[in-house]
Amino acid sequence: MQDAPNVVSEEGLRTLLAEDHSVDVVCRATPTKTSAQWSGVWTVHCVSPDGEIRRLLVTSRNNMVAREFKTINGLVSFLAGVGLTTASIPMCEGKVASHRLDDAS
Repeated sequence: MQDAPNVVSEEGLRTLLAEDHSVDVVCRATPTKTSAQWSGVWTVHCVSPDGEIRRLLVTSRNNMVAREFKTINGLVSFLAGVGLTTASIPMCEGKVASHRLDDAS
């Protein structure tokens, strides 16, 4: 398998977070509320400590399809699953929210 430096799998993201990388959540479509659920489109990017390298989270490194989150619940569950203890969700298309692991993690 070729190494694609501009993408990262969930496993790779966990490793990079432990190495002081951050996670950017990017709003791709302004969410709408239906009943008690917010739906939109968000992608996740891993950013190097110096900000020079950005990697898009993909479903797997084999097919390299961007992993998109369609609900806030799904996005928050993912962020908690990779060890983040806070979740900031951008609510307008084009907005970005950055996240880092807590020092205690």
